[in-house]
Amino acid sequence: MSKRTENCRYKVQLIHAHHTVPTRSNEQKNLADAIQEECPNLAHGARFIPSPFVPGPHAQTIYAFLAYYVYYAESIVFPKFTRELFKLPDGGTLALDWARCKNHTERPVVVIISGVTGTSNDFYVRRSYAALLKLEYSVVVVHSRGCGGSKLTTPTPFHCGYTGDYREVVDHLHTTLPDCKLLGLGFSLGANILAKYIGEEGSSCPLTAGIAVGNPYDLYKVVVHLDSQSILYPSKVYGVAILNFLKSTFADNKKQILDVPVDLDVDRIQFAPSLVEFTEALTRRVYGYPSARALFEDSNSGDVLHNIQIPVLFLNSLDDPICVERLIPYKAFMANPYIVLGLTEHGGHIGYMGRIWPTSWIELPVTQFFQCVLKHYG
Repeated sequence: MSKRTENCRYKVQLIHAHHTVPTRSNEQKNLADAIQEECPNLAHGARFIPSPFVPGPHAQTIYAFLAYYVYYAESIVFPKFTRELFKLPDGGTLALDWARCKNHTERPVVVIISGVTGTSNDFYVRRSYAALLKLEYSVVVVHSRGCGGSKLTTPTPFHCGYTGDYREVVDHLHTTLPDCKLLGLGFSLGANILAKYIGEEGSSCPLTAGIAVGNPYDLYKVVVHLDSQSILYPSKVYGVAILNFLKSTFADNKKQILDVPVDLDVDRIQFAPSLVEFTEALTRRVYGYPSARALFEDSNSGDVLHNIQIPVLFLNSLDDPICVERLIPYKAFMANPYIVLGLTEHGGHIGYMGRIWPTSWIELPVTQFFQCVLKHYG
C-alpha cells in the first residue's frame, strides 16, 4: 500500500475494512458509504492543505500549541467553561470543564480527553467545542489527575494508559443524563486513553461513537523515539516538554505522591534525564508494574483496536513528529469494520493549521463524523 504518491498530495486518505458496519436504518449502506456521502472533509477528493505561513510538521505542531495566545482575543468571545471537581471512588479528583448547550439534558454530550499537557484552553479543543456547541451538543473536557490546574488528592499521578478515570466519568454521565447520546473525542495521549477504553469496553461501551486524533498506538516505541532524539533535532523539544511537565506536576504534588506505600527516590524522579527514566522512577512503581516498558506496553491502544464495536474515526498525519507513521497499525483498520483511519499528508501532531491565515481544520471532520454517526447509529 503506497502512502505517499504525488497524486495523493494533500488528499485525505481513508483506510478501513472492505465491508464496514451497516447502518441501522439501511443494511445496504455502511459506515464507509455514510462518510463518503455526509462528511465532505473526509470523503473522496477531500484535502487538507497546510497554511503557507505554517510550513512543515514542527511548525504545524508548535503553532497549534501557541495558537491559544495568537487568537487570545477570539478566545474571549468563546462560550465559557464551568469547572466541576469530579470525585472518584478512590478519593481522587478530576477537573471537568463544561460548556453546556440549551436543552442539555437531552442533547448529545461530547466527552473530550486531551493529552498529558493538554487543557480545555488548547486551540484545537476550543475550536472543536465552539463548532460542537453550534450543533447544540454539550461538551465536557476531562483533565487527568493532576492536570488542567487541578491538584492530586491521592498518591496516583497521570498514567498514559489508565482508563479507569475516564470510565468513571462516562458511566456517571450515562446514569445522570440517560436521554443524552455520549460521544468520545480524544487528542494525543487522550486519544490513546479513549481508544483503549472503547476497546476494553467492547460491546458494552456507553459511547455511541468516538474520534481519536493523533493517537500514538504504541507508547513504548513513541517514548523511545522521543527520548532518543538528539538535541540537534526539533523533535527533541516534544519529549523535553512532556518530561518537564511531568516533573513539574510531581513537584507540585510531591507531598501527596510520597504518601504512596512504595519506596520512591525523589532525586531520581526530579533529575530523570528521559521519559523512560521518569516512568521507571515514579509511575511504574506507584501503579505496581515491574518496569517502565511493561507499563507502556500495557497502555497501548493499538493492541485493542480489534475489540472496538462502535464507530470510531482515527485521524493521523503522515508527517507527525511524535506519533510516527511506522507505528500506525494499518492491518487493524483493514480488519475491524467499526473503525476508519483518516490520513493526511501534512498536519504535524494535532496541528492541522490550514487556510492562508492559519486556523484550525480539525473541527470540520470532527463535527461531520459525529453528525453522521448520530444519524445512522444513534
